Amino acid sequence: MNYTLNDVQKSIKDNFSTFCNKELAPRAPLLDAASHEEVQVLIRENIKKLAAIGYLGMAHDEKYGGSNLDLLSQAIAGEEVARTCASTFLSAGASNGLFGVPLKLFGTEEQKSKYLPGIIKGDIIGSFGLTEPEAGSDAAAIKTTAVQKGNEWIINGSKTFITNAPIADVCLIMAYNDKAAGPGSGVTAFLVEKDTPGYVVGKPFDKLGFRGSPTAEIFLEDCKVPGSAVLGQVGAGFIQAMQTLEYGRIGMATVSLGIAVACMDYANSYSKERKTFGKPINRYQDISFKLADMMIMTDISRMLILKAAWAKEVNDPESAILASCAKLFASESATKIASMAVQVHGGYGYIKEYPVERLYRDAKLGEIGEGASEIQRVLIAKSILSKVH
Repeated sequence: MNYTLNDVQKSIKDNFSTFCNKELAPRAPLLDAASHEEVQVLIRENIKKLAAIGYLGMAHDEKYGGSNLDLLSQAIAGEEVARTCASTFLSAGASNGLFGVPLKLFGTEEQKSKYLPGIIKGDIIGSFGLTEPEAGSDAAAIKTTAVQKGNEWIINGSKTFITNAPIADVCLIMAYNDKAAGPGSGVTAFLVEKDTPGYVVGKPFDKLGFRGSPTAEIFLEDCKVPGSAVLGQVGAGFIQAMQTLEYGRIGMATVSLGIAVACMDYANSYSKERKTFGKPINRYQDISFKLADMMIMTDISRMLILKAAWAKEVNDPESAILASCAKLFASESATKIASMAVQVHGGYGYIKEYPVERLYRDAKLGEIGEGASEIQRVLIAKSILSKVH
């Protein structure tokens, strides 16, 4: 692959950098410190801002208001969003990505026309309901059920750690319609709107990081939806979810990269200004070595992300594993880089006035969300072992 950005991609990077520095960066600390009620207002405003610049439509077809750009262009823009406000990246991604992408790939024309224009404009916010209290890494262990009665489905169960749950207008819910058939053909995805009777959103979680992206449980109690709410084919939901998570892992790698780049930039700037024993601290080898390591890890993370995006774009059979590699390396690098950035700042890195304190808290999610690091290693190892002759 060619690592040189073309003119369109350079323009995307420049435009998004300028926009995000102006519109998102100043709001990031406000989102982090806001109450749950304030967060819901502020994050909606940020999502609308991203809609205005076309970010929410980059992955979607022009007929619905999108621009249908390639995954590399999406990753380039996403890094700028994540660098300036990781919470905004996460909530926007859950809506136009985790909800919007499976809708694009598997939805009927009626479903796409109903939801995608609103998702792209930021008028509708989506969420993705797979994880449950006892089904995180083992997604096949979900207990939510869907029973068909005539042309309707009755859904019962619960979902947890659902990004955007407190603000979502519609959620893609995965439920077993045939437990005996197993996840491969017994799980169905349903488009469930927030006003549906029996659909209840729990209290927003009080989280360590990404505090500007609201997260909560969803409870489904005899939640009745029409047959038209089924996404794609009955029984295909688990496969749809796994395919969606390939994109999600590239997204999680991208937000980790954005956090890492921001940490590196702040650490570099601070090390030039802060003086000890009469000279800037970046003149000391231990500080300069930290900055060198940050650059190495961010560059490798970016290359892995672009390679995974390229592989997915050209339908390379290795694309799923490359997404896991990018997600694993970028997320673990981000936590290391965030820790080093705090160390460079010394005591000030531990104070909320300095952005690296927030970034340090945000970074950890990358090693947990969209499949924990341990799961990525399992997947990567299986891929390697399958090639042994």
